[in-house]
Amino acid sequence: QHARLNLVAGDVTDKGSLQKALQGCQYVINAASGKGYFSSRPVDNEGVANVAEVAKQTGAEQVVLVSSMLVTPKNRWNPIRLLLNNIRWGLMDEKFNGEEALRRSGMPYTVVRPGGLKNTPPQQDEIVAAQGDTGAMAGSISRADVAAVCVAALGNPAARNVTLEVMTKKDQAPSNRWADKAEYNRMLQQIFSGLNKD
Repeated sequence: QHARLNLVAGDVTDKGSLQKALQGCQYVINAASGKGYFSSRPVDNEGVANVAEVAKQTGAEQVVLVSSMLVTPKNRWNPIRLLLNNIRWGLMDEKFNGEEALRRSGMPYTVVRPGGLKNTPPQQDEIVAAQGDTGAMAGSISRADVAAVCVAALGNPAARNVTLEVMTKKDQAPSNRWADKAEYNRMLQQIFSGLNKD
């Protein structure tokens, strides 16, 4: 356990547990996701609303939500969205409904919609962002890179009340450019530059 890390149990479906877990938190990152049958709505929709409500009550300044590409209803016939919605019992519909609940909550927020999640090391490739959930961005991203994007959004005025899609792009000429922490952090900050507010 890290000296600066304090583990507190919490359940997004239980507001009482959230009151304890979020007490004193300045920022909240919600990366919870339902696993399937009977869990999509309570976790990905109602759970998001619960986190936003309790974060507001406890005085947090921002909620960052990890959602997914292709959640918007205009993508309902996209094969990937259809597959995830069917095998996970409405997962994509409920994720979109959860996003909407967060937007309506009055809580300052950032919605991060990653592409396919990979269990690979971070800082391997350039992270690119888009908006509009057009389906044009098809790709994947390391879970660790998604976490870094979420942390970069915290307290960032350019990330306030913004929704964005993120994935990684292979560099034309492979290099160790992103292994440099300062270069990587500059890229993370630039991701939010020029994005449109919701």
